[in-house]
Amino acid sequence: MVELVPRFNADTPLPSTAQIMELWDEFAMLDNIREHSRVVCGVALRLADWLAESGFMLNRRAVETGALLHDIAKTMCLGQKCRHDLEGGRILEERGYRPLAYLVANHVLLPPDQPLDETMLVNYADKRVTHDQLVTLPERFAYIAQRYGRGDPALEARIALGLERAQQAEIQIFSHLDHGRSPSQVTPEPVEL
Repeated sequence: MVELVPRFNADTPLPSTAQIMELWDEFAMLDNIREHSRVVCGVALRLADWLAESGFMLNRRAVETGALLHDIAKTMCLGQKCRHDLEGGRILEERGYRPLAYLVANHVLLPPDQPLDETMLVNYADKRVTHDQLVTLPERFAYIAQRYGRGDPALEARIALGLERAQQAEIQIFSHLDHGRSPSQVTPEPVEL
């Protein structure tokens, strides 16, 4: 039986840093998307570390890998009708990275009732970064609506749902943190590749 929400464990296959860089090259990831991915990674790793300090352990390597690859299909989908989240999931599924494929396929919009896991953390971190700048959820979604909404009611509804789910994720993540940390205290961890 296939799990709906795959779990990451010590045996979950994940690409190495060198393989991540090869995938970035293979899919011609633009420099600005690479930088965005590094900052998203830094935010996600900071949150994973804070959760670990509070006794909530996630697979840190999966968080790092998922953040670095969440936009793997973004360049190829620019100006096309494909969805980069689903296309990225397909790419990673074909390479045998099923849990990672799930994470990437769900980085734009969290499924209903998504548990606090690596997927939620990467999704939330992505929603805190516009280009390479850390922003609030309202700032990020205002940018998304302006850039991608295009006056299309279906797209605008999906963006509004994304904001709602990101706000729920923020509450869930920060409710697990000790030391009174808040979203305004997040700073990206430096990520060197």
